[in-house]
Amino acid sequence: MIRLQHREDCCGCTACAAACPHGAIRMEADGMGFPYPHIDPDRCIDCGLCEQVCAFKPLEKTASPKAEAIRFPACLEKSQSGGLAYALMHKAIGAGFRVYGAALDPDFVVRHRRVDTLEGLEPLRLSKYAQSDMDGIAEQILADLTAGQRVLFTGTPCQCAGIGSLCKDHLGQLLLADIVCRAVPSPAFWKSFLEANGKGGHLKHVVFRDPALGWHNTQTRLEYDDHVEHRSDFYFFFRENLINRPSCAVCPFTEVHPSDITLGDCWGVEKLLPGFADDDRGCSILLANTPAGEAFTRDFPMENQRTDVDADSVRAYSGKKANPLADLVEKKYLCKGYAFVNARFGSNSLREKIKSLIK
Repeated sequence: MIRLQHREDCCGCTACAAACPHGAIRMEADGMGFPYPHIDPDRCIDCGLCEQVCAFKPLEKTASPKAEAIRFPACLEKSQSGGLAYALMHKAIGAGFRVYGAALDPDFVVRHRRVDTLEGLEPLRLSKYAQSDMDGIAEQILADLTAGQRVLFTGTPCQCAGIGSLCKDHLGQLLLADIVCRAVPSPAFWKSFLEANGKGGHLKHVVFRDPALGWHNTQTRLEYDDHVEHRSDFYFFFRENLINRPSCAVCPFTEVHPSDITLGDCWGVEKLLPGFADDDRGCSILLANTPAGEAFTRDFPMENQRTDVDADSVRAYSGKKANPLADLVEKKYLCKGYAFVNARFGSNSLREKIKSLIK
């Protein structure tokens, strides 16, 4: 059975719970909202399937795949990079795939969902900076594949690794697309941020890294009944690695991706390719990691601009990062709440003002 000695040993992909034939594993959230497997000893027969399916392990490093900078002009207004994620999902729907991706529900909780229409893709657009709720999704994907349905799953590298391991007998029908992932922030902290800025329940729409402010901005757009605000509080905690899942600091997927396709922001493209994406409207990085990924991304029905780039020059791989203050921030958050932590450690705290003054 799964035995977690340390929290960083688990990424919360839910594959172990989906693999258990006796329903002995349930995912329970800790104080930060991160899910972890809990075993029911009365149901567990110690068959070892949960350990076998766990994919949060180092992968053998292979030759770097071909990297491309790519952008879709028709998607830039509604995208945070170059529109590649939407273009992939759009093509998949047209080819008869079911698409799984992260969306914000009416309460602004990030959850994965299944989509089989072009109209259904809209909530899956744009990045969501909190670990997504995968409850029931792995089981749904496995059922789709077993029924002969082709599936495109989009998510973090660790989520893709878990789905790929669970569905290893159906890889010919499954296309995995992961993101260049820095880390996954706390769902509970995200909820507290929204509650602190909810204006009495009048918050009606949220956008992480509002594309209307340009590609390089990190402002969260909060739309209320009668006005709009932009705040940097939450993204600051994410960027400083103060509220991210412990497993992200030991992620085995920073130098090699467990998916067919990898996508993300093509940072640095302005210097690498002057004139290609100088309008601050975004550009995507595309890595085709497998023959299936290369075949699927060889062409798109949507107009695009693409060119080869060096993967290392555009940060196609994320580095492992940990902040020594993260444990203290978590402790204070769980004891004293969001307002206290934001005042003491946030972007407008005395600590940050002193750091800025020193710089």
